[in-house]
Amino acid sequence: MSADLIIGIVFSLIGGLMALIAVFLFVRTRMFMNTAQEVKGTVIRMVYSHSSEGGGGYSPVYQFKTIEGRLVEKQDSLSSNPPMFTEGQTIDILYEPANPENARIKKWMSLYFLPLLLGGMGLIFGGIGVVLLIFRLLDSLNI
Repeated sequence: MSADLIIGIVFSLIGGLMALIAVFLFVRTRMFMNTAQEVKGTVIRMVYSHSSEGGGGYSPVYQFKTIEGRLVEKQDSLSSNPPMFTEGQTIDILYEPANPENARIKKWMSLYFLPLLLGGMGLIFGGIGVVLLIFRLLDSLNI
């Protein structure tokens, strides 16, 4: 087996796997949104996290009250530099009524960033793999 055939197969498989994970995450997000309760929350602080590459980003820590009156505090998993929010800012929150700790900021980036990132990378990897396989096939057919 030649190296370009192996690379084509591996890239196609990795791209397909990333695309499947992206679809799974997208469907899971849509299911969450269908059952989530929407409330207003407040950004109470911004937390700076260093990354291993030397940079870093700010993640909002927000709090909200559930419909039942329970106060929940959560740090968002998505960080940015410059910060997307300011302390004291009112934001829309979606939370799972049965598990209020499962909450997300109702912003496109917070909801769909990971599925979009993995889907895009899956298309790139899969596309490279398919192109390599097509070239390998055409080469073996002497076209």
